[in-house]
Amino acid sequence: MCGVDTKGAADASPLLLEACHDMRQPIAGVLALAGATLTEPGLPKAARTRLEQIMEQAEWLADMIQSWLQADQPDESGGTDLARVVSETVAARCAGSRGGVNVVWPAEPVHASVHPVVIRRIMANVLDNAIRAAGPSGSVTIEIRSQDDWALVMVDDSGPGFGGIQTGLGLGLRAAARNVASYGGRLECGCAPLGGLRVSLWLPLSTHVSQRGPMREHRLLNVAPHG
Repeated sequence: MCGVDTKGAADASPLLLEACHDMRQPIAGVLALAGATLTEPGLPKAARTRLEQIMEQAEWLADMIQSWLQADQPDESGGTDLARVVSETVAARCAGSRGGVNVVWPAEPVHASVHPVVIRRIMANVLDNAIRAAGPSGSVTIEIRSQDDWALVMVDDSGPGFGGIQTGLGLGLRAAARNVASYGGRLECGCAPLGGLRVSLWLPLSTHVSQRGPMREHRLLNVAPHG
């Protein structure tokens, strides 16, 4: 098992906060332009789909920036439904690709005491690393479950692991590890049954209970509950 160094993590600097503040306006412009284009008559279906995906990504970026600007405020979001956030993250990452990522979760929802924007940022980094390591002919599987007082997300790929991926692809894991550690969790790396790397995200389990709604299905994914 390998560790990911989290040393050197620091609070957001004033310069970063200023940059986040300045980025809000152009992101709002992207959302406005895309929204206006969606109202055009006769817009092809494929173009409409891409514009909707652009808006989803811009909205995610806006949420992420807002979370940075409010980093010193307490998180009152309650528990985050991991199956929902992970599935949405995979859908965004795999938009337009021919391959899919297998996502499985238990019959009962698993909630983590981590803000959903942070979960999505963590998963985007880990998933991007896994997809790149697996390559176009490889496979990636994500499993969500609870274990004792932890919410566990395991991301397996069939790629070469740390020893065979291109230089720099591990940067996302270090960023993910810092985010996980900031919430009292941990990130572990080991060998995956698929032959590549397994990244395990141990997140504080939330006691937040909500009625389970219908799980969203994504056309480009193989997503299904298990258990």
